[in-house]
Amino acid sequence: MAGTLQAEDLEQYQDDQGRTPDVLRQEVGYNGSLSEVELAEGEYHAFVELHIEQGPILEDADVPIGIVTHGQGLVWTKITLSGQESHAGSTPMDRRVNAGLGMARIIASVDDIAQDYAPNARATVGQCDVYPNAVNVIPGQAILTIDMRNPDQDQLDGMVKDLYDQANKIAEDIGLEIEFEELSNMSPIAFDTDAINHLREASKTLGYQTKDLVSGAGHDAFWISKIAPSAMIMCPCVGGLSHNEAEDITPEWATASTDVLYHAVLNMAEISTHE
Repeated sequence: MAGTLQAEDLEQYQDDQGRTPDVLRQEVGYNGSLSEVELAEGEYHAFVELHIEQGPILEDADVPIGIVTHGQGLVWTKITLSGQESHAGSTPMDRRVNAGLGMARIIASVDDIAQDYAPNARATVGQCDVYPNAVNVIPGQAILTIDMRNPDQDQLDGMVKDLYDQANKIAEDIGLEIEFEELSNMSPIAFDTDAINHLREASKTLGYQTKDLVSGAGHDAFWISKIAPSAMIMCPCVGGLSHNEAEDITPEWATASTDVLYHAVLNMAEISTHE
């Protein structure tokens, strides 16, 4: 919709079965041209998204409304380590070229890097595989993906540089070959000041306490902000849980956040209401 991706760009992405997004969308019955959904700049007067926080900050602070001022940039990196498969029982410890060991050390370093760039940095190893993945075989290959996020571009760049430097050093120490592949790269964003002020004014008028937040997750508003003034409201979620079947919000949180959304959007559209 925002025009940041073209149909041909999607061909580089595949799931573990080799299916592209174009194949997947056709499987669920959408056969139209992707170019038809692109919006022209100025087509939206403004865009406001309401979402659960997906974190614990609002609930811990007992604040019902989060006003998102910025969105974190992110870089996804895939690392492939290649060593030597060998028998777990007969290969001396000092003769091993263990890709699994390299993966473990990189995972630990990823956490350390995030701590070095606290408090807004986030770094996660979300996928990891070793091969041949047998109980009595030293892994000859390991593949892992790293998700790094920061609302400051310079700090994000520093985190990625540290990852490359430290991973290269780990591979060298063990005798592994290492390959890096950038899977995704999205710059940090700042939401529209006027749109944010409409959220503040609506919250104040309705008597709701607010807290400014930096969104750690990616959202539709990130992309729409490229073609229209955009802002985000967040409501608390129980235990800060998201992407989990236990994800939940209270009726009170839902009421407060939709109330702010409704009044802010009316004000932005210059539509008057009578209480």
